[in-house]
Amino acid sequence: MKIGITLNEVLRDFVGQLAYTYTKYVDPNFTIKEDEVTSSNLIEHFPFDDMDKFNSFVYDEAALEIFGMADQLHDNLISQFNIFLMDIADEEEHEIILISREAVKSIPSTYFFLSKVLCKATNIKFVQNYEDMWNDVDVLVTATPEALNCRPEGKISVKVNASYNSDSKGDYAIDKLTEFMEDEDFRDKVMNDTITNYEEIE
Repeated sequence: MKIGITLNEVLRDFVGQLAYTYTKYVDPNFTIKEDEVTSSNLIEHFPFDDMDKFNSFVYDEAALEIFGMADQLHDNLISQFNIFLMDIADEEEHEIILISREAVKSIPSTYFFLSKVLCKATNIKFVQNYEDMWNDVDVLVTATPEALNCRPEGKISVKVNASYNSDSKGDYAIDKLTEFMEDEDFRDKVMNDTITNYEEIE
């Protein structure tokens, strides 16, 4: 089975770093807590004149600071993830693919992030559309509402709960990626669900 895992708010503290960078470069008086970000349409929380200016700031002007300098979402998360990658490789039953929607300068910045936190993932895929996150995977572990909302038939979503995805549904839900990595029984249940979906389609 191929398991896709997205970066933002699963492994990478994207929202927290965006808030820090916005305060640093745009509005020093701006304050927001991560649990106050209740929409994935981030321009609703980070004021810009229009979406073009938002995208220019995020994906071009401040991409390295936002995507590259972000921290891992939880302490020791990447170390635990690296162990998980080795365990999965040893089992030779599943494949892990890191997937992220990126554009312009956020792509090299994300490579910098992965290198900075010493992530040992070797299968990394960048996409431009949320629908493409589902390409070539059987299971997607993500906090991204747009990805959750476009799950294709026959595939399984594992939703990582975040303040901005409460209205999106997943086939399964977890609070942290470590729940998926450390609970083998839970992971087997997800995989068996995937096999059942294949059988129903056939």
